[in-house]
Amino acid sequence: MRRLIYALLLPLSFAAAADNGTELERLSSALNMLNQQQQAVYQHFQMVQEVRRGSARPLYGMPAPSPPDGQIVNYDAVVAAQSEAIQRREALSRQADALLAKYNEIEALKEPLQARIYELTLAPGPNDRLGGD
Repeated sequence: MRRLIYALLLPLSFAAAADNGTELERLSSALNMLNQQQQAVYQHFQMVQEVRRGSARPLYGMPAPSPPDGQIVNYDAVVAAQSEAIQRREALSRQADALLAKYNEIEALKEPLQARIYELTLAPGPNDRLGGD
């Protein structure tokens, strides 16, 4: 009787294993796509950080560079340049924050996929379920 039950359940377990294999392939494909998107976001974030570092020079407390040919510096032009530099840095900071949020959003999307892949890879195979008689 026990062998009859196993004989009837065996095709079902193979079908479930095939379904698990298909699901595992789909999950892996989706995870790879998210990894690629996350890598692109991270590279963009790195570029923004480099631009921020390159433009991060102190604006206050430092003497202004001397103008060429001994010309007198226009105060309004200096203030406008400083204001533009501050706005540029703030825009880069907002862009970096948005990229970091996108990176974390993608990471959150990956977590359930990784958990399901983990479940499927640790699920016992059809031969592991059968008892030895």
